[in-house]
Amino acid sequence: MSVFPPSFADKFGLILCDPPWAFRTYSGGDRTPTQKKFNEAEDHYPTMSFDEMAALPVSDIAAKDCALVMWAVGSHIEEAIELGKAWGFTFKTDGFYWLKQKLVDAMQIDLFTGDIAPPRISMGYYTRKQLEPAYIFTRGKPKVKAHDVRQLIIAPTRGHSRKPQEIYDRCEALIDGPYLEMFARQVQPGWDCWGNETGKFNAEAA
Repeated sequence: MSVFPPSFADKFGLILCDPPWAFRTYSGGDRTPTQKKFNEAEDHYPTMSFDEMAALPVSDIAAKDCALVMWAVGSHIEEAIELGKAWGFTFKTDGFYWLKQKLVDAMQIDLFTGDIAPPRISMGYYTRKQLEPAYIFTRGKPKVKAHDVRQLIIAPTRGHSRKPQEIYDRCEALIDGPYLEMFARQVQPGWDCWGNETGKFNAEAA
């Protein structure tokens, strides 16, 4: 029996996903991308192995012509591309980059210089991370609706693993739906969602 509801079959023109990657540290421990300490249970969400995610029948819910937009992290680029292939998609390009701001309002600027504040600095074994990429894959020939959709999203971080609101607008501007967010942690109007914490951020905002 499929993990997806029957209503999802052959439905979606664009699928957005943020895979729950499992991380192995140099010391041999497991952690989530932003878990600061191994005993911080509140910062941890259930992860999945590559094989577990690859086994999901995503090709069964994608329309004949479908785009997949997948968030990735620097240490898992190869895995992200292989995961897209396992789901029946072909890697096309780096679609979006999220420049993570420390601001409450991403449009705040220095009134004297016109500069925006420096982006947030995250962790990294080599360089300190400031961008998070989202890759575009396709199955069939999904039509690009507009060629003026910009790649860079400058937006503040809002919570552990919570992605910028603007990603939904840009996906909708780029490719026709119906739309699905996999491993979703909030319900987005006009989108279907799938995951084990789909109402988490909606509940926090209520």
